Amino acid sequence: MTAGEPAPAGAAAIIVAAGSGTRFGSPDKVLLRLAGRPMIAYALDAAERSASITAIVVVAGAHTMPAIAALIGEGHWRKVRRIVLGGERRQDSVEAGLAALDPEIDIVAVHDAARPLVSPHLFDTCIVAARAHGAAIAALPLTDTLKRVHDRLITATIPRDETWAAQTPQAARRDLLVRAYAAAHRDGLAVTDEAGLLEAVGIAVAVVEGPSTNIKITRPEDLPLAEALLALAHGHEASP
Repeated sequence: MTAGEPAPAGAAAIIVAAGSGTRFGSPDKVLLRLAGRPMIAYALDAAERSASITAIVVVAGAHTMPAIAALIGEGHWRKVRRIVLGGERRQDSVEAGLAALDPEIDIVAVHDAARPLVSPHLFDTCIVAARAHGAAIAALPLTDTLKRVHDRLITATIPRDETWAAQTPQAARRDLLVRAYAAAHRDGLAVTDEAGLLEAVGIAVAVVEGPSTNIKITRPEDLPLAEALLALAHGHEASP
């Protein structure tokens, strides 16, 4: 690159590992052993092997920072550029990761460390779609009939033909995410994922169909399922 030329664009993954694990019952959920390895290692592997991703930023909690830093220090993830401290909410943690990216990054793919079955291909597909549309997330079309419920009584049936369950990665142009976060601060927005934040400020988000195996480890009973799926994917026996 000669003087005066713009820096080449790149895509980065922000791996979010700052949650408190309240529903799981363990604050260090992402460090629990899954098929013999810490859970977060699988998301790092997928981002490392993604052809589209040039850099990885890991967002850790104060309670997991020392262990995650030690793990990455001993690991083989050459794309990891920084480990930063997350915030109280998910959106605060993602914003901390966003602020740590190098200037040449123009596409950002946010992924939960608690989704260990993500593939490099899913990262790539979301990033390609984000380049084409501005923003794109992995999601799964729902097959169950959905009910709106109040006080344990059904108040409405929700048509499922236009209903998808959001997953991660959730990818977007960096400038769109920066704009959305500025609006969130200005208007006091609180959301549970990046798509919700982009939606709230009028930015359209495309959907990439994710696999049903891209599950999120939320409760202890999710671990045996994840181990079985990893055993199928990698050809080893699941732990009892």
